[in-house]
Amino acid sequence: MSEDKWLLVCDIDGTLILPGENNPGLEEFARFLEARRDRIVFVLNSGRSLDEMAEVAENGPIPRPDWLVCGVGTELYSDFDPGAPDREWESLVMGDWAREEIREALSDVEGLEEQEAWLQHHAKLSYYIDAWDAETQAALLEELDRKTAPWTGAFKKVTTLDRYLDLLPTWGGKGGPIPFLAERLGIPLSRVIAAGDSGNDRDMLDRGYRSIIVANHAEEIGDLVGRDGVHLASKPAAAGVLEGLARFGVD
Repeated sequence: MSEDKWLLVCDIDGTLILPGENNPGLEEFARFLEARRDRIVFVLNSGRSLDEMAEVAENGPIPRPDWLVCGVGTELYSDFDPGAPDREWESLVMGDWAREEIREALSDVEGLEEQEAWLQHHAKLSYYIDAWDAETQAALLEELDRKTAPWTGAFKKVTTLDRYLDLLPTWGGKGGPIPFLAERLGIPLSRVIAAGDSGNDRDMLDRGYRSIIVANHAEEIGDLVGRDGVHLASKPAAAGVLEGLARFGVD
């Protein structure tokens, strides 16, 4: 086991980058990480596709990741080559679930719009939520629950920022690739740190790892604050990630 290394897994949008506030702490985070490449394995974990993640990383100053988890945990890469996904992880996420049956059941739900084909995957069914007030959204999600009742327990529902909806098999989500990577790299789970800000990050923030929730987090993960091993940063975005790393003794 690599007892001297950390596995740092970070969401991108809202966690490392916050353009509306000039990305607080991002340059400092980049310098911090580059000076510790021998001790920190850096993973970007996003709902974005690989191409989108590459575009963000190239525009910097996000440091180049050692690994990339894309599409809400559906794909794993060790670099930005779209032709080289991790085949072992790929086989693990290809199990059967009721994806097409659920898709058919939701085909006439008003306010749900399927995301583009290139954002879909066997291990997730993704929608945009077109319901901007709380009452309409609550009614939409109630109808969703009713229509998918036959498959209760066979999938999980993830909403993000009241705009995105991902339906995933029970083994899906952003958290799944983390223990897989930790085991492959020989890093104990006690030295895993996950950082996030919104709903689709819950799956990696609520698994018992050391976790950082940045100050600008969405209300949808507010219930995680105060749990053992969860640090609520007083600062937003990358500045908050740096604060959390200091709290967990990464220096």
